[in-house]
Amino acid sequence: MKAFKVGFIALTKASWATPEIDNLRKTMLASLKTLPYEIVAGDSLTTTAAEASALCADLRKQDVSAVIVFMATFPVGAIVPVIAKELPVPVVLISTPEKPQANRMWTQNSFCGSNMAVHTLRQLGRKNTFVFGPAEQAGELVKRPLEILKCASDLATGKVGLVGGRVPGFYTSNCDEMRLRAKLGTEIEIIDLLEIVDTAKKLSEDEVKQGIDAVRKTAAVCAKTIEKDIEPAGRMYASFRKTAKKYALSAYAIRCWPEWSDIYGIAPCAVIGMLNNDRLVSSCEGDVLGAVLMQIEASLSGGIPFFADLISFDYDQDTAVLWHCGAAPSAICRKFEETTLSQHFRVDGGNKKGLTNEFSMKPGPITLAQLDEDGDGYRMLIAKGTALDTEPFIRGNPLNVRFDCTAERLVNTIMTEGFKHHYSIIHADIENDLLELCRWLDIKPVVVE
Repeated sequence: MKAFKVGFIALTKASWATPEIDNLRKTMLASLKTLPYEIVAGDSLTTTAAEASALCADLRKQDVSAVIVFMATFPVGAIVPVIAKELPVPVVLISTPEKPQANRMWTQNSFCGSNMAVHTLRQLGRKNTFVFGPAEQAGELVKRPLEILKCASDLATGKVGLVGGRVPGFYTSNCDEMRLRAKLGTEIEIIDLLEIVDTAKKLSEDEVKQGIDAVRKTAAVCAKTIEKDIEPAGRMYASFRKTAKKYALSAYAIRCWPEWSDIYGIAPCAVIGMLNNDRLVSSCEGDVLGAVLMQIEASLSGGIPFFADLISFDYDQDTAVLWHCGAAPSAICRKFEETTLSQHFRVDGGNKKGLTNEFSMKPGPITLAQLDEDGDGYRMLIAKGTALDTEPFIRGNPLNVRFDCTAERLVNTIMTEGFKHHYSIIHADIENDLLELCRWLDIKPVVVE
C-alpha cells in the first residue's frame, strides 16, 4: 500500500506574523511529529497565495495523502482556494484557543480563520474536517481524523484477490468491479482456484512444514479424524500467503464451495480463519464488498473482524445469533481451549472431510456493519451492541449479541431495506468512525438505533 504522508501548512497574515506566532507553528509541528506518519512541512509560516502555491507544489511532489492546515492566525482569504485547487487531498483544519494579549489585543483570530476556510472549501466542493485545541496537543487532536483518512487511503490503493468468483446463486456476493475502482479505489485481482491448488503442490519442504506448524497452532484440539487433512491445510495456507505476496493483495474474497472439497480434498474454512488471524482479511463465498468492509473495520479498530450470517433472533430477549461454519479467526475466540479442528459438518453430507475450526466468539462491545451497492454508489448498515458470553451451543462459530437497538428493529431494517445476508463484526465501538468514513467516501449510512 501507498505510504501515508501528511502535509502541514501554517497560515497567517504577514502583518500578524510574530515570533510568538511562529513558535505556535513549531510547537504544533513538534506534536504532529509524534504521530506514526511522515510529516512534510515548510520551514516557515505561509503568508501569501504565492507562498502557498509553492508549498503545495512541494507537497504534491512528495505525494502527501492528506494535509493539515493550521490557522496560526486569521489568514489572507485567497490562500485557502489555492490549497483547495493545487493540493487535491483531504484537508484537516485546526485552530487553537486564545486569550487577549497585551493591550487587550486579539492576536490570532484562529477559529474565525477556520470558519472562513470551511465555507470556502464547501463552496469549492472540497470535503474537510475540523479540530480545535492547544498547539501542544495537535498530534492527539488529529490522530483519529488521520486514522480515518488513512483507512480511506488504504482502500484507494488496496487490492482484493477474488479467488474463483462468487459461489453459485449468491447474487449478494456480486460486485461491480469498475464502480468499486471509481468510488473507493480498490482493485480486484481475479485469481483462479487452480492457481492456489497448483502453488500448493509446488511448495518447498520448508514452506510445507511452516504451513503444517501454523495449522496445528491455530487450535487447542485436533480431532483424530482430521490428521490426514493437516498437511493439505498447511499447503493451502502457505499457498494463499504466497499468492498474496505475488499479487500484492490487501485482502481475499474466496469462493469456498462447492469445488474446493472435490478438487483439493478439504474445505478452506479453517485456513480462511488463519489468514484473518494474520490480518490478511479474507471473506467467504466470494464476497468482495465483505472483504472491503472487513478491511475497514480492521483498520479503524486495530482488531480482527468476524465475517458472519445472522441466523436467529429472540425478540423477547432482544438478542440475535451471528454465525459462520468454522472460518472464524481463533484470535477472537471465547476460550482457546475450546478451539477444535474438525471435519466439516456440511461438506459431502457432513463429517467426511476437513477442515473447520469450531469455537464461539469472545464477549464485549461490538459493531456490526455491512457494505452494499446502492444506486450508483454504496450504503452501509451500522448497528452497535454487546457480544454476550456464548457457549459453543451449535457447531461452527456462534456469537450471541444484544444490540443497542431492539432485535425487531434490526431485523425489520434488514428485511425492509433489502440488505445482504453477510455481515462483518468487530469487537469495538467504531460507529462514529464509520459514519465519518462514510462522509468522506460518499457512502450512505443506515444506522439502526
